[in-house]
Amino acid sequence: MFLKKTAIITLTSLFLTVGCISISTTETEQKIQQTLTEQATKITELETELMTSKADIEQKQSSLEAVQTDLEKTQKEAQTLNQQLAKQIAKQKAAAKTPKRSNVVVSKVSKRDIYLDKTVLGQTEWLYINKAKKSFRARVDTGAATSSINAVNIQHFERDGKNWVRFNIAHDKDAEANIIEARIDRYVKILQSSEPGERDRRPVIKLNVRMGGITQQSEFTLTDRQHMDYAVLIGRSFIQDVMIVDVSQDYIHPKYQAEDNK
Repeated sequence: MFLKKTAIITLTSLFLTVGCISISTTETEQKIQQTLTEQATKITELETELMTSKADIEQKQSSLEAVQTDLEKTQKEAQTLNQQLAKQIAKQKAAAKTPKRSNVVVSKVSKRDIYLDKTVLGQTEWLYINKAKKSFRARVDTGAATSSINAVNIQHFERDGKNWVRFNIAHDKDAEANIIEARIDRYVKILQSSEPGERDRRPVIKLNVRMGGITQQSEFTLTDRQHMDYAVLIGRSFIQDVMIVDVSQDYIHPKYQAEDNK
């Protein structure tokens, strides 16, 4: 009888212990599972943050590369402009040391056209070209060293061992051709404003012209000015020492008409 009681007590204790162990194991597994779930959630959040940060870094890097490209382009443009400015200053200094004067014949002009013994020009004037026997609209540009004139269909040829040129000075495409022949005095290289660093080699000729009360022989470079508003551009070599410019006025002097054209 005693043994039976003892066996019953032992079995009961064993069942209770196994039950406690089972309960404890289940709670531990639940805690472990919860911890794993929380860690997986944090990992997912960290991965999301990492991907977002990576995208931001790539975007900032792309922006930085674009800014660097723009900076390099700006530096190259600034270098080109500095070179052009240095060359222009050198030319101006050289021209100031050895100024070239044209043979000028001053006709009688009214007092209103004279200021401090100089003829006043507007920013635009009529220029009469003897060889063409015609007046052309001209824009006065003190920033240009040499004057230039419209020339299309340029043909080079030789005459008496000298280089000559033949061209059409007519500015309007529909206008009647006005052919001029002149001996080439020299060539110049002109910087292209539309293409920095590029130079255009142009022939230079001398023409007898008249503007207002002044007649003179002056140098002109030949270039196609069909796309320009004016057939002639008047530079500093034309106006120096004898004229001044009033940019607030236009066509101060009337269009000259030769006597045989009247």
